[in-house]
This record gives sequence, structure tokens and C-alpha cells, in this order.
Amino acid sequence: MLGASTKGRVDWALVLAASGLIVTGTIAVLSASSHIPGYHGVLQRHFLALAFGIVLFLFGFGFKYQIFQDQSRIIYALVLAVMVGVLFAGTVRRGHRSWFEFSLISFQPMEFARIGVILTLASFLDRRGRRITELSTVGAALALVGAVMVLILIQPDFASALTFFPVLIAMLFCAGASMEHLAVLVGYGAVAIAFPLAYVLCQVHFPDAGPGTLARMVMETGRLGWTTAAVLMGIAAAVAAVWWVAVMMRVRPRSGYFIAGAAILIAGLLSGIMVNRQLKGYQRNRFVAFLAPETDIQGASYNVHQSVIAIGSGGLWGKGLFSGTQSRLGFLPERHTDFVYAVIGEEMGFVGALGVLALYLTMIWRLIETARLSRDRYGSLVAGGLASMFALHLALNAGMCLGVVPVAGIPLPLVSYGGSSLAVTMWALGIANNIYSHRYSFL
Repeated sequence: MLGASTKGRVDWALVLAASGLIVTGTIAVLSASSHIPGYHGVLQRHFLALAFGIVLFLFGFGFKYQIFQDQSRIIYALVLAVMVGVLFAGTVRRGHRSWFEFSLISFQPMEFARIGVILTLASFLDRRGRRITELSTVGAALALVGAVMVLILIQPDFASALTFFPVLIAMLFCAGASMEHLAVLVGYGAVAIAFPLAYVLCQVHFPDAGPGTLARMVMETGRLGWTTAAVLMGIAAAVAAVWWVAVMMRVRPRSGYFIAGAAILIAGLLSGIMVNRQLKGYQRNRFVAFLAPETDIQGASYNVHQSVIAIGSGGLWGKGLFSGTQSRLGFLPERHTDFVYAVIGEEMGFVGALGVLALYLTMIWRLIETARLSRDRYGSLVAGGLASMFALHLALNAGMCLGVVPVAGIPLPLVSYGGSSLAVTMWALGIANNIYSHRYSFL
């Protein structure tokens, strides 16, 4: 419980940065949602979530964080239970079956899963500390996170599932995993993401590519037929040929590197093909908007186009609070959720947008410091996982508003409208503060 050990040891820089983001986000949400139907309901749900988030912050701060390590198996079981439950009893929104609807509130369990996975993975990596460089540890960690990712993909929510993978890489790195194993995971992820992008690019720019061309081969491979089998065998043969040439030249290569390279390419390609086949039409359009924004300004690229206009029109100081034309006149879609950063750029200008980035970087810096100062491995891994999660969300959300990454539907924590995200994020910050408060305690 909250006691003398935590008094006077609050990380005020973290708390003030988070508070600044909440205030800025609340103002932006009030402005962006003022002309949408159900405005008063949006406000009620937002402030209700904020009040609940304060309670969760105090809960996370008031209990020693080791309780989450002791109950990590229960937490992971709850994560799996709610993610399976939402597939059967959830409500469909924006094409995803990812919400529980109740009479007064709604809840997105995936937000709880983000933090639950970090708490669980930190506990697992802490227990396997002496075996962290073994491939079995990395594989088990991948399976632990992968099970949740698969359940999210079934919803289907490709973008949200994708966010778990970089956090896994970051936490393995913080735990001291082998750089070779991390390189394998990064390579696998890069290939798995690259194939859907390459497929969409070929469809957009080379729809009439003839037989034998690279574009036609990519599109045929994505259909998972004989061409796919031929490509996979070709990869294996090419890697074997390179190994044989190296042996003949007396280079004495390590065969493990070649086996790993072939496995990365084959597994990544198969995963990319499966992801490509699972993409819905609107998800594929997001790739089109990123790779070829000029092809459909009024369709696939409309959101990003309006977002860039909104941010650019804000100038240095912005148009003033509640005076943004792109948002208030309805040109900017999803203006109080996914594209709230564009509202901030339009109404508060470059100064306001830069201020939000500064607050986020301050929060991430304090989480990294908490990880560095933590007295035990578990607390360090939790804080490091949270820092990587916030950094990823900032990069994806701000990036999509500026048109430099594909639209992912990823909220900006503490700023975007969303009760589940706000409340759970505040719980996570409470846990981080508790880790910081015990940095001088030998527990």
C-alpha cells in the first residue's frame, strides 16, 4: 500500500508532462468535437474516463509494483480471456470487433492488453535473466506476445497488432538478448511488413505488368499458389548457392548465419503473404494513400491530405483555440481521435505542435531514467517497455498526421479522445511512478 516509502518521491517531471498532455488533449477534443453529433456525450465520456484514470493512477502508484510480477500469470490469463471474449461478444466498430459495449460505458480490451503484455513479458524476461541469450528464451517471448497479436489480427486490427512487435524487440534489448537473435527478429519483421507494401505498390503502379516481370511475380506470389512455392524454393536455393560459393573460396562461413538468413526470408515472406491476404479494403487503401497519395486525393488519401493542410495552415502560432476551419467545418475526418494532432497543429500552430512533442519526449525521457534507476530488473524492464510503447505511438500518430507513415488508426495517448486508452495509460504511469519511488529501496 501507499506508505512512507513513496511519499516525497513522485517523479514530478513525469506527472507534469503527462498533465500537460491531458490538458492539451482535452482542449483539442473539446474544439474538434464541438460540431459533431453527440457532443455532450463525448464530453461526459471523456471526463468520466479522466476521473477513472486518476483512480487507476493512484492504484498503480499506491501498490508496490512487484505485485504485478507476482500475479503476472493471472494478468496474462486475463489478457487472453478478454481478447478471446471480445471476438465472441464484442461490438464491431470501424470494421473491428474490438469493443465491449455496456449500458453506460464501452471498453476496448486491447488497451489493457498493451500494458498487461508489458507487465507479463517483463516478469518472464526477469525470470529468464541468466538464459536471456539463449534462442529458446527469445522464442518463448515471441510466442507469449505473438498469441496476443494473433487474437488482435483476428478482429482484424492489423495496425494495433503491429505495435506489439517493436515493444517486444525493445524489451528484449533492455533485457540483454543476443544481438544476433534481435537481428533475426528485426529482419523477419521487416520482410513481413515489406511484402504487403510491395504488393500494393505493384498493384497501383504496375496493374498491367506482363508475365515474367518483377511486379507480376510479386502479385502472383501474394496469391499463395505455385508461384509462391517456386519463390520460396528459389530463396532456399539462392542462400545454399551463396554458402557453397563461400566454401569453395575457403571463406569458412558459419552455416548458422545462412540458415538464419533463409529462415528470415522464408518466414517473413510467408507472414507477409498471410497479412496481405487478411487486409481489408480500407486497410489496403491506407497503404495506397502512403505509397501513392496523388492517385486518389478525394478517396484513400483524403484524410492525410486534409491533415497536412490543417497543420500547414496553422502557421507559427495557429489560428487560435476553437478557430480551426479544417476541423470545425468537418473537412478533417476523425479529428478528435486519430487526427487530433492535426487539430493541435492548426489551432495552436507550430509552437503548440512542438510543445506536445516536447511534453512527450520529456515523459519518455523520465521513463528511461526510471528504467535506469530502478533497483530491480523487473521494474527496469517495465519502465523500458512503457517508454518504447509511448515512443512508438508518438511516431506513428504524428507521422501519419504529417503523411510520412501510413495511416494506422493508432491514438496519441493522453491526447486523443478514447476512454479506454486514457484510463489505462494513466494506470501505466502510476506503475512507472511507483517504480521511480522505490529506486532507493532494496526490495
